[in-house]
Formats: sequence, C-alpha cells, structure tokens
Amino acid sequence: MSIRLALILIVLTASVSCKYELPPYKPLKLPSGKEIKVTSVIRMNFPNSGPAMVMNYQTEISMNDMTALRNEVQEVWSVFQTDVENAHLDAAVIRATHLEGSSLVKSGQGYGFVFVKRDGQWGLLEDTKK
Repeated sequence: MSIRLALILIVLTASVSCKYELPPYKPLKLPSGKEIKVTSVIRMNFPNSGPAMVMNYQTEISMNDMTALRNEVQEVWSVFQTDVENAHLDAAVIRATHLEGSSLVKSGQGYGFVFVKRDGQWGLLEDTKK
C-alpha cells in the first residue's frame, strides 16, 4: 500500500511541477519599434498555388480587432517582404496567433494573411473576416 501511495505522490508532484512552455521564438523589431515574437519562417509548397514563404508570429492583438491586426501585419510585411523576394517567391503568408490564459493553460486564435505578387506588384489578398 505504501508503494502505491508513493507512486501516486510522485506522479502528482511531477504533474504539478511540469508547466507548458511556449515554442521558442525569435524577436523581430518592427520599424515602429514594436517587437514581435516570430515562432517560425518556412517555405511551403501548396498544391493549388505553388510555393510560399510562411511566417508564424505571436501578437498581443486580439483576433476580434482586425483593423489593428491588419495594420500590424502590414508593418510585419514591410520587413518580411525582403526575405520573400530574396527567396525568389511570388507568395507569402503571415500567420498571427494571439494567446490568452494563465501560465498553465493557454488558448489561442490565429489568422493568416496572404500576399501575392502579380504583374510585379505585391498585394494582400482580400479576406472575408472584416
């Protein structure tokens, strides 16, 4: 019986002492001086549209404030565009994720913005979430 109790205590102690860690990030300073947390930048091949560079980052802006989020993404794009062009790509995705919750339990919402180069000009594809 005491071995069973010891095992239960060990499991409980281990589960209480474990905490969720966010993925590692690279800080990126924007022209405004604001700093964002870039969690990944990868090249992806999409079957219907071809390759694109995809940046994932964490934002402090809620997905409910699309005007502020679009403004931030435009600023992120002003920095990220050079990387996409240096990779000789004509498409990019910037995916913003907003996390909420306590240090142990977090939930997140995200939204992706697609930039495409047509006739030598970059543009943000229209999205349906206004």
